[in-house]
Amino acid sequence: MIARMKLLLCTKHDLVGNMMLNLILPALGPGYDVQVLLANRKRPETALNPELGWLKLFEQELPARLLFPLIDHAPAAEGRWLSFQALSERYGAKIHNAGHLTRWPELTQLVVDAAPDLIVSFQFGFIFKPAALAASRLGALNLHSGALPERAGVNPTFWCMRDGDAQAACTLHWIDAGIDSGPLVEVRRMPIDYSRSLFANWTANYRNGAQLIVDTVRHVASGAAVPSLAQDDAARVYVPTPTPPDFAAFAARGCRL
Repeated sequence: MIARMKLLLCTKHDLVGNMMLNLILPALGPGYDVQVLLANRKRPETALNPELGWLKLFEQELPARLLFPLIDHAPAAEGRWLSFQALSERYGAKIHNAGHLTRWPELTQLVVDAAPDLIVSFQFGFIFKPAALAASRLGALNLHSGALPERAGVNPTFWCMRDGDAQAACTLHWIDAGIDSGPLVEVRRMPIDYSRSLFANWTANYRNGAQLIVDTVRHVASGAAVPSLAQDDAARVYVPTPTPPDFAAFAARGCRL
């Protein structure tokens, strides 16, 4: 058993990052020294693609400008969702909002300063270089919102819906020097509800992974080895950022953002 594990959670300052912390922090309970690193990557393609701009509006901009301030000023109620500030206060988690990390040494230094036993990332968007991974005593885990190795890359839930897949998935895996290439802890699948939007299925997919993170962190903290399986590199397919023709094909299938 690791006494008071030092845990670094890396995610975005957005709706999904907030949702996941609302699920993970109370489920973990005491016994963890938690630090949270928030960072939002600025992607130039967002300004060029209207659909990506809409997704950013609902993921990042509306929550930051409207939802989180409203939550902070709402009357206290048991079980209600908390903003990042309120999560920090209730669970004693140190939360650092780094914005856009323009150079990889910035991220490495933030990890080194945190000196974690374990890194867990979800919906993060930045790559950990070897020096950052080496600063974490027990390594780093990532929750990827697609089935690995066949749905590596960007926006896997979108590609599942565009291609008419019956299921989406999230994958918890160890982070190595590659991208979405480390050993698999578990792939957790869910049916896609085509009566609902991409946004609804995407957030449901992440919710599906929250308990997987909690269970694995507890397993690591107990001192037990986490069973994992090397990926089949030959089976890995990287899906790219969707383009306007991809969104047109998505809409032609009857799907909506």
